[in-house]
Amino acid sequence: MQEKQSRTFNILHTEWSPDGWGGQERRVIQECLRVREMGHNVVIACQPGSAVLENAKHVGIPVEEVPMRRVLDPAAVWKIYRAIKKHRINVVSTHSSKDSWSGGLAAKLAGVELLIRTRHMANPISQSPFNFVYRMPDGIVTTGEAVREAMIKDNGMAPERIVSIATGVSLERFDPSRPVNPGLREELGIPEDAPVITMIAMLRKGKRYDVMVAAAQLLKDEFPQARYLFVGDGAGRATIEGLVREAGLEHQVTLTGYRSDIPELLAISDVAVLTSELEGVPQGITQSMAMGLPVVAAPVGGLAELVLDGKTGFRAQSGDPASYATAIAKLLRDEALRGRLGTAARNHVLQGYTEEMMAIRTLEFYHRILDARKKGR
Repeated sequence: MQEKQSRTFNILHTEWSPDGWGGQERRVIQECLRVREMGHNVVIACQPGSAVLENAKHVGIPVEEVPMRRVLDPAAVWKIYRAIKKHRINVVSTHSSKDSWSGGLAAKLAGVELLIRTRHMANPISQSPFNFVYRMPDGIVTTGEAVREAMIKDNGMAPERIVSIATGVSLERFDPSRPVNPGLREELGIPEDAPVITMIAMLRKGKRYDVMVAAAQLLKDEFPQARYLFVGDGAGRATIEGLVREAGLEHQVTLTGYRSDIPELLAISDVAVLTSELEGVPQGITQSMAMGLPVVAAPVGGLAELVLDGKTGFRAQSGDPASYATAIAKLLRDEALRGRLGTAARNHVLQGYTEEMMAIRTLEFYHRILDARKKGR
């Protein structure tokens, strides 16, 4: 797979998130880095003091600080318009609701060649005629095929305007052959012989940590030595801590908070789980698969593309702790099964979910939309 190198793009990404550092924000940075490696210019317009701003600066991506207070923010539109002119932008790529309005309007006012909207979420889109934020872009990128199909079916989007491009995994970072951190288990209070079940997700309601806690409670008698790592942070931390206490699982469950050593955590893990009700293609799961872990999740949104039942892991029923417990138990009982499914999981990621593939497909989509416009389609 090779990107069509017929021109250089000057790309402005816009991201509204004031403080989040989850999969969406990480993808913006990842995409910028990979596309820049391919010879294109990138800039990010983001909130002052945001995690995106700080991380972009850390890796040397140019940034424009743009306060975005609401959906239609004239001051934000003006600042983004000025950034477009300053950097001679020919592609604007928006990522969240608020910045898609401000960034989209600024792109249209500036006469930018290409306006792209990336949709990271799988929740339904309003059918209101006033919600024209999805009609402004020349093209739309979704992070999962299920999200793309829903937009075509439910919102009447033209199929040729929408492409599914999953967030890619860095194969350099997520390499199962890398050495294991010998002190990590001790740091986290995990005995050497204890199986580890890991869930990587922001601590918020939609991730359904309550289901994961209930599943762990069901597994307690058979696997009293098992340890559960909840990796991430967010507004729901206190609630989840309360659920863990009520279930009497304080000695088995560790809320790690934000961690930068995700590959190392996965290297000491045996099974990866995600209990979300609604997802695109979650990075925590593709990263786990790249590290050779079998996964357990419900086939919702983009997860159906990843969790091939009995091949890369096991499917559970959304919202049903017992089905998660059954699948996890099956994997914990059988080391050889974990190995087979884990190997297949990594191979599945290698075939379609790498950072390089993400960047190449994104740039190819830009060219495709521009070529179609030239041909009058």
